[in-house]
Amino acid sequence: MADVIMKHSKAVIALWLVVLVCALPFGIKSGDVLEYDMNSMSGSSTEASDGQAIIDEHFSNSIDLSEILVISYSSSEELAAAQAIFVEFQNLMDDKYGAKTTVSNYGTYSKGDPNVEGILMIAIANNEGESWDIAHETDNIRDLVKEAKSNASAAYPEAAGLTTYVTGNDAITYDTENSSMEDVSKVDPLSILLIFVLLGLFFYAVVTAVVPPAVVGMAYGIALAAVYAIGCLMGVYYITQTLILVSMLGAGCDYAIFIITRYRDERKKGLSHEDALKTAIMWGGEAVFTSGISVIIGFAALALCDFAMVRTMGIILAIGIAIALVAALTFIPSLLNLVKDKIFWPSNIESYKRVEDKVQNGGKLGVHGHLSKGSKRYFAWLSRNTHKHSKLIAIALVVLCIPGLYIFAESEDSADMISVMPDSESVDGLDLIMTQTDGGTIMPTYIVLEMNESIATVGSLPYGGMSIPYVIWNEHGLDPATMTGAVPAVMKMTKDIDDEYEIVGSISGLNSWQIMYMTVESALGTTDPSTINQVLYGQMPSAVKGYVGMILAIASGQHDLTHIDPTAFDAPWNSYVVSELTVANIIDGILNVGTGILSDDGQYVSVMVITTDKPMSADTMDFLAELRSDLHDGDGSYDSVYNSIWSASYVAGSSASIDDMSKDIEDQFSMIRIVVAILLIVLLFFILGSYLTPIRSIITILLSVFLTVALTHVVFEGLMDTPVLFLIPIVLFVVLLGLGMDYEIFMTTKIRENKIKGMNNDEAIDNAIKEAGPVISLCALLMGGTFLTLVLANSSMLKELGFALGMGILIDGLLMVGYVSPALMHLMGDWSWKGPGFLTRRHGLNPDGSNMAVPAACGAVPADAERIGGEMPVRAVPATPEEVAKYKQECYSEVAVRQDRIAALNAEVKTLTDNKRIGRLDEEGEKELEAKRSELKAEKESLREFQRKSREDLRSGKGQ
Repeated sequence: MADVIMKHSKAVIALWLVVLVCALPFGIKSGDVLEYDMNSMSGSSTEASDGQAIIDEHFSNSIDLSEILVISYSSSEELAAAQAIFVEFQNLMDDKYGAKTTVSNYGTYSKGDPNVEGILMIAIANNEGESWDIAHETDNIRDLVKEAKSNASAAYPEAAGLTTYVTGNDAITYDTENSSMEDVSKVDPLSILLIFVLLGLFFYAVVTAVVPPAVVGMAYGIALAAVYAIGCLMGVYYITQTLILVSMLGAGCDYAIFIITRYRDERKKGLSHEDALKTAIMWGGEAVFTSGISVIIGFAALALCDFAMVRTMGIILAIGIAIALVAALTFIPSLLNLVKDKIFWPSNIESYKRVEDKVQNGGKLGVHGHLSKGSKRYFAWLSRNTHKHSKLIAIALVVLCIPGLYIFAESEDSADMISVMPDSESVDGLDLIMTQTDGGTIMPTYIVLEMNESIATVGSLPYGGMSIPYVIWNEHGLDPATMTGAVPAVMKMTKDIDDEYEIVGSISGLNSWQIMYMTVESALGTTDPSTINQVLYGQMPSAVKGYVGMILAIASGQHDLTHIDPTAFDAPWNSYVVSELTVANIIDGILNVGTGILSDDGQYVSVMVITTDKPMSADTMDFLAELRSDLHDGDGSYDSVYNSIWSASYVAGSSASIDDMSKDIEDQFSMIRIVVAILLIVLLFFILGSYLTPIRSIITILLSVFLTVALTHVVFEGLMDTPVLFLIPIVLFVVLLGLGMDYEIFMTTKIRENKIKGMNNDEAIDNAIKEAGPVISLCALLMGGTFLTLVLANSSMLKELGFALGMGILIDGLLMVGYVSPALMHLMGDWSWKGPGFLTRRHGLNPDGSNMAVPAACGAVPADAERIGGEMPVRAVPATPEEVAKYKQECYSEVAVRQDRIAALNAEVKTLTDNKRIGRLDEEGEKELEAKRSELKAEKESLREFQRKSREDLRSGKGQ
């Protein structure tokens, strides 16, 4: 790969730019396919989704609460002003939208006396369905509200000062979309600035600080095209677009930095540009490729989830990381090949060397020098102490993890999506509704019943420009003689649920004016229709009271419906109003069909339950679980007792959907966690050729997850009183297992490289900490910092995700990889590298973890020995065990030096040979090629002879 990139660098860069230009037109439209309602991203068949599908298909008159105008009042005068605002607003909406919308009075609500203090709720129905997007009319509707207040204030001065909110599902969707765009505009620049500052300080170079985020930006532009393509097929939840940028910035910059740093380090050692770049691609590229694959595995595992929100998030994040990985492995080396050391402008390789020389030998240090000196001191201290105190670090880890694991196990995650919504007018309106009414008013729970047979004939009666529904019960719905059938059964069930659960504020099921009439008649002990009708009218909910009063007025012969007197009706329930329709027929139509309780074909019933607590609170979710048990479980369940009336029942609604989603996702992730862990262990097993190191890596990252989840609960639940959303631990596990594995792989592959070059285990670890530690810490700060910028978002969901992912990356990259992993590998010794021979030998190691290049019976010359004509001086034969051990160690160092020299000569010969093949070698170049070939041959023969003599010396020593 190195040869291809170095030969075709310009073509590689040109290809990337062409792909970017082609992708941008689609990427720009990616925002059009984003979804902001989690309920629309379920994608999995659950009880709640099946029940909702029945409501959507069969209940044309269900109450539409997609947009709601809420007006708060605190006196009877303000209530009158609120009513005037409603009238003005209704007229303005009719003028602007005509038949597209219907504006209706949803009633007054209050925890006290609604005539004195409370809220007036006005429902804004979208009559066009999905063919018209009312959500994006929210700002226009709010402008009409302001105009209506101004108009009403002429007659009612109090109207101008009333507080109004436009809320509801569509308004929340609109506000969430705007908040998301604000978050992106705020978070993205800060993330890029953080990356620029950290890279500038690390490299002390402007160009190097710009290149990684710029390359990731190019990759992000291409990834947005993938967002658009996938969004056209299945929809993409809005937080995915924010997460993909932050993830690509973090991971992509890590990969780019690792390769650039490796190139710089090889140049500082004296290698030529070509050799340094090849080494960076070979060794750095391997680590980056392995890290990228591990991240892709982690993200791609999310695609195994049934829910579209999680599935598309996993697919898109995996694609984004893959694009960033390929860019780091191809675009960055190609750019390095073209600009060479200019990438470090205004610094250069010589200035880096001078700084290091001053750090080591003394001299005046600038900012870069002090940073370099501080870094070297810290990582030298770290290498000593992880070696010296490895057992103490392992003990400290156990002590630290005990409370973390306890908090992780005992804490409960929340499914309350409302609590993590971004601050907005719609959320404020939602909070006001939940304050002045029962909490579940805005998001009711529905019990959907599928009847064995149709229970009624449903029709409509045109009157005064309106269409009034009516119901004629059949014997399956209500048998007047025996008072049996679906209506009394559902009324009995709803009464039982209302009596059993304190959390139920109100429950609206099937109702019969006949049954209610006879019940009041019995309770009052009177047969006077006027008295009974007056009591019944007083019991009607505010949402239907006006319509019921109108029917009673019509039945009593009143024609001026602007001044009706419902109490004037003095006839029983079965009095005829028009044709063959009785009072009961029409009022039952209003109570059951008009409110969306009975379907248009009489085959389904939707019982609406409004809880006193917030829709998605823990108590509401517990109630849903108990309600489902009452409906479905055992011989005493409602499904069993009333199986002759309905064949199936479903608990639906927003709360039920989120409850199903959270439980199903958690169940599926029990499997996904195992799949991810196994795949990563297998990947690392084949990459590293080790039995234990992959398992040790997974364990340290899992500990990072546990500690981070515990810390997130402490901060958000304990300090900020915000519940931790159920998605946080799930996403954290997969993301951290992928992204956090980057640093494990960077460190572990560097240790293995040192082992291959002849160092023993402890030396390899200490050297890796000193050389790879700084860049790993930088990468952790970059990625952790970019995620932490999300805590500035308006959405609590993004805040929690940003905090958890950022702290998880920092804990893993700085604590686990910096301290714990090296300490554990010191304790494990060569056990870290033991593996099957067919894998270890590919990496130059024996199955027992020792170095193949230096045979087990081999020694080395002292570091200060001088060469004479390429030969090694005569050494004293080792005799004691101590001498044998020292002899072996010295041999490792010598062989590593010779192997590096052979590798460098191989690279030079390869370059000269390539130039000769394409005719770019002159006579002097031909001579140089022959000389290099001879030198390479001599070095190889010298190495073989050195190893042979060392083995003989060691055998002689053992024989003494």
